[in-house]
Amino acid sequence: MSSLKQNSLYPGLIILVSILFMNVISFGQIQKEASSGFKYLEDKIKKIIPDSLNMADSIAYELVKIGKESNDSLEAIGWYYKAEVAFYSGQIDDAGDFYKKCLSLIEPYSAPQRKAIYYNNLGLTRYFKDRNNEALEAYLKSAEFEKKVGNEYGFAQCLHNIALVHDRVGNDENAENYFDHSLNIFFELDSLDDAAAVFNDYAIFLSRRGRNDEAIQKYKQAFEIYNESGNFEDAAKVKCNIGALYLYQKEYTKSADLLEESLDYFKTLEQSSYLINIYSLFGDLYYEQGRTALSVVFYDRAEAVARKMGRDNLRQKNLYSLFKALKAENDYKNALDVLETYSRFKDSLIVINQGFLETSMDNEIETELMEKELNLVNAQMREKNLVLIILALLLILGVFAWFLYGRTRGLRAEKEKRELQQKILHMQMNPHFMFNAMTSLQSYILNNQKEEASDYLSDIAQLIRKIMCVADKELISLEEEMELIEMYLKVQCRRFYRTINCGVDSRIISGSGFLKVPPMLPRPIIDDVFAYGNMGDHSCPGINISYEQKENELEVIVESKGAVPSKTMKANSLSLIEERLKSFVKIYKGGRIYVEKVDVVKEGQISGAKIKYWIPIIRSHN
Repeated sequence: MSSLKQNSLYPGLIILVSILFMNVISFGQIQKEASSGFKYLEDKIKKIIPDSLNMADSIAYELVKIGKESNDSLEAIGWYYKAEVAFYSGQIDDAGDFYKKCLSLIEPYSAPQRKAIYYNNLGLTRYFKDRNNEALEAYLKSAEFEKKVGNEYGFAQCLHNIALVHDRVGNDENAENYFDHSLNIFFELDSLDDAAAVFNDYAIFLSRRGRNDEAIQKYKQAFEIYNESGNFEDAAKVKCNIGALYLYQKEYTKSADLLEESLDYFKTLEQSSYLINIYSLFGDLYYEQGRTALSVVFYDRAEAVARKMGRDNLRQKNLYSLFKALKAENDYKNALDVLETYSRFKDSLIVINQGFLETSMDNEIETELMEKELNLVNAQMREKNLVLIILALLLILGVFAWFLYGRTRGLRAEKEKRELQQKILHMQMNPHFMFNAMTSLQSYILNNQKEEASDYLSDIAQLIRKIMCVADKELISLEEEMELIEMYLKVQCRRFYRTINCGVDSRIISGSGFLKVPPMLPRPIIDDVFAYGNMGDHSCPGINISYEQKENELEVIVESKGAVPSKTMKANSLSLIEERLKSFVKIYKGGRIYVEKVDVVKEGQISGAKIKYWIPIIRSHN
């Protein structure tokens, strides 16, 4: 990655060449030939470039029209300003073509100074677009004309630019010679800022060759000159380049500090191509540290600035770095898009600049490597998509299975609920109880016990009415439950001629009217005591039911006294209570799902039974 980025460190000097020369054209005889209208428009366009490019383009068009009606020399001036407008608009290829048009128009004229400028600017545009063979040819021509007119300053600039082209294409010995020659001339002319620019580019050249100590020395010389002369923009560029060198030496803290200082300065400028380099270098910095998400952010910023300014050569170098960062983030879709864009830029630059193919990697090998990279990313994308599809299918199957499970579970619960309700209803309207009650009533009537028969019939009617009222309720108040149980016990006790002590009591902390219980829950036990208990063996049999609140539970005790449950007591009576408790415990999160049965022993004999169970505390507001 580092080799890609080092190529993006462009010299500041070249960007300013066009401005430095724009006002030094000596029109001589041309001004005498030009009409007053042409001179007026030329003065006006000089004042507004590069601030008002649309207006400048219109004026340049008028200058071309006037020149066509006059002579080729004037027309060339019009095309010169068209080229300037295109250059500042980011239309670099068009600008180069317009400079070539200027040169073709003044070819018959002996105008070495103008030709030197046009060739220099043509070289600049071709250099920006990586058309290096054309750039070198143009700079050599410019140097020839600068030498002819005796312009040592312009000649030194041409040598500097020629060194940069040789640097780019790998002609190291030629590059170093041209750097040295240009430095000597600038120092002879006491043009220190220009010498600093050469030092900066010379340092970049050296750092690419791994001669880092020499590079840092050149950078320091450049920075000292810029700083002393107050040229803070170029000083910031040098800081950026030193930061890049520290980055490639893996001295990340030093690199980050210098890049940050440089970035702070260039952010104050309205537009600067150097932001592309700084953002891209920050991308490299974070990529090298493994912080790939941040590197993507800065590569994206570099790409946005380069695209806006039309700097396709810088885009190409930055795009490959962006591709690697996206791939490291497993963002294969965007990585593939970026790689394809990079490949298009690279291919277009190679086609334009066939002259230097021999100095770069063999094109067939590079194409093969690129195809392998694309195939690899495509394969990774397909693999990732396949995994996502499989996960999506598993998720759908899981949701469907969960739905079926929930539905089956719900149907099973509904079925169990219906069966339980049928059992409860059957229990509440037990036909054996009704038969026994009617038999007892018949006995009262046959014995002509009219008053007892009337009272007993009234008790039965009230009980049936009460049972029917609560038959469809899941919960009733504890007070209602106690009243209903007392009524039921009363009817059961009236079946026997002897006295039976029956009762219901409670020890509740809060009001029993606010507590809720399932209706007639202890009835299976009561029925078994009366149906199977050996009451005849005791002088004072009885049954007592108590409710006691204990923290978050309601303890229910059914105690038979003198009514000893036989060994044949139905087991399903207790299991029915447990079944009802199970549903309530699940819903109300409390109580216990079992019934405890203990024999009561008196004087060494079983005199009764104590049965306990627990239900959750359920209040009215629940």
